[in-house]
This record gives sequence, structure tokens and C-alpha cells, in this order.
Amino acid sequence: MGAMIPMMVFKKEIYDFVESLIKEKFQSEKKKELLTVKEAANFLNVKVSWVRQAVFKREINHVKVGALVRFREEDLQSYIHKNLKPVGTS
Repeated sequence: MGAMIPMMVFKKEIYDFVESLIKEKFQSEKKKELLTVKEAANFLNVKVSWVRQAVFKREINHVKVGALVRFREEDLQSYIHKNLKPVGTS
């Protein structure tokens, strides 16, 4: 039936493989806390100038970090939800 390879070798390889998968998954799911204006524009699929104008008009929640404007993803999602129009209305 052939030579038997010690099971410990396979256990170590499997352990290392699973550990690397867990680390990779954790890093890919790690979210940025604050988004830049450009990232917010990409998230909303609008132009950067639209985001800047919405901030100026105080239409969209934002955070000021010194002179920088930043956004939380949950605030952008909330903005989308607040402005969602039901089907059949204008």
C-alpha cells in the first residue's frame, strides 16, 4: 500500500494553511474607519464636486479632522436610505 507519511506533517501543513486563510480573511474584512472625499464619491457613485457641495450645504453627515473632511460608511449608507424614493413617486 505504499509508505505511510506521518500524520503530523499533514496536521502542521493544514494548521498553517488554515491560519493563513484566517489572517487573509480578517485583513480583507477590516474596514476603514473614515473615508476621504474621493472614497465617499466612489461609494456613492457621484463626482467629487457633488460630495464637496453636499458637505458645504450640510446635506450629508461628515467629520472634520482639522481641515480635512472625512465620512463614516454608515453615514453614507444612512444618506442613501434617507433619500430612497419608493417606486411610483417622484
